[in-house]
Amino acid sequence: MPRYSRMFTLPGRGFVGWRPLTLWAGAALIGFVALFLGKGAAFVFHFFTRMTADYPWWPFVSLPAGGILLTWFMARVGAGTEGSGIQQAVAAMQVAESPAKVGWFVNLRLAGAKFIALLMGTASGFVVGLEGPTVQIGASILYTFRHFLPQDNAILRRQLVMAGGAAGIAAAFSAPLAGLMFAFEELGRHVSPRGTARTSIAVVLSGTMAYAVSNRVNYFGQVHLTQRPTLYVLGILCLITLAGALVGGAFSWLAIRTDKWMPRKMLFFRMHHPYIFVVICGVLVGICGLAAPVFGSGVEVTRHLLHGDMAVEWYYLPLKLVALLLTNLTGIPGGIFAPSLSLGAGVGSWFLPLAGAQWQGEILAVGMVAVLSAATRAPLTAAFIMIEMTNGHAMVLEMLAASMLAAQSARYFHVRFYHDLAQRALHMMPDLPESDHRPFWGGLFGKRP
Repeated sequence: MPRYSRMFTLPGRGFVGWRPLTLWAGAALIGFVALFLGKGAAFVFHFFTRMTADYPWWPFVSLPAGGILLTWFMARVGAGTEGSGIQQAVAAMQVAESPAKVGWFVNLRLAGAKFIALLMGTASGFVVGLEGPTVQIGASILYTFRHFLPQDNAILRRQLVMAGGAAGIAAAFSAPLAGLMFAFEELGRHVSPRGTARTSIAVVLSGTMAYAVSNRVNYFGQVHLTQRPTLYVLGILCLITLAGALVGGAFSWLAIRTDKWMPRKMLFFRMHHPYIFVVICGVLVGICGLAAPVFGSGVEVTRHLLHGDMAVEWYYLPLKLVALLLTNLTGIPGGIFAPSLSLGAGVGSWFLPLAGAQWQGEILAVGMVAVLSAATRAPLTAAFIMIEMTNGHAMVLEMLAASMLAAQSARYFHVRFYHDLAQRALHMMPDLPESDHRPFWGGLFGKRP
């Protein structure tokens, strides 16, 4: 163990005594950081919407300028800042035998950079969610806490990354059970059964902390199911599920398999002229925003749709999909969970005329869970996110059935979004020593060593 961290090491043998408290203290800290990030993102996006309302040309300034600044920032900080952040946590789990390799993907320096970059992207108007970055931020925070423990081995490192990443999801959505499902669906493939109880407690603690501090408000309010669906409505829900699987699967395929549909000249241009490419994408996102409310994660639009406070045109869905794909192609830091839920609400809105307004909440909720499940191939996570975010416990069966069917249908696209990105990140990682003697606090700016 590095000399600088021995004086901070907590006493005791085994992972007992004060050490679980260290893990849980880190999880509580993740809850506060995620809540602060969410409040900051809401504040800067409110500023963006006010500017756009007063000056309709504002997105054509903020998006290109913000894209240029973010591209420079990511180049300055280095690899690990791009994209969602979940793929970095997944990659870190696969190289847990080497502390240096884990530290390449999760560390406080990247956590700070991700925090800043997400706020910049949200303020610019790009289609980004905060849940992916909170996974990397949470994994980075809890992984750093290993310096306060007397033992440091691959099993412990995997547990810390898993618990921190899942705590980030739980805190971002104030959904502890969804965080647990995410831990075992996306991150738990490389973790032994040992320590799962401590991991589960940490995840629940982080989500509960964020839920309590946010005044116990559900993410999307409450969606009430006044009556059980008829056979006719169940048939419509099946169609929505299949449509959501098509949209979610198509997005993940387009985002991952760019070599299959983008011309070689365009791929070359994106690689060698990133600043011009991000400006073009920013302008195109701005054009999409002229016709439909596609900016940002889409949380506010989705909330209003769920409760019947607003309606969107049929072209909201394709424009939101294009804007999300353009944002993803730039590599700008941001998650896809909330944007996928917004896409799902758009899918459900297409089928509302077939069922009637009394089924609006359930129809949109099924579309949301279907798109998210298909895009991430994590059906339990998608189902529990929707159940907890809408307090929709009366829709448990519908949510589980829709998420399972959508995930199975999306298999035909042969894409696992985060795991494919994780393999790409591992392939691009340079050769690193097995040990890591650098100070864990690092620096926020500057090139990666």
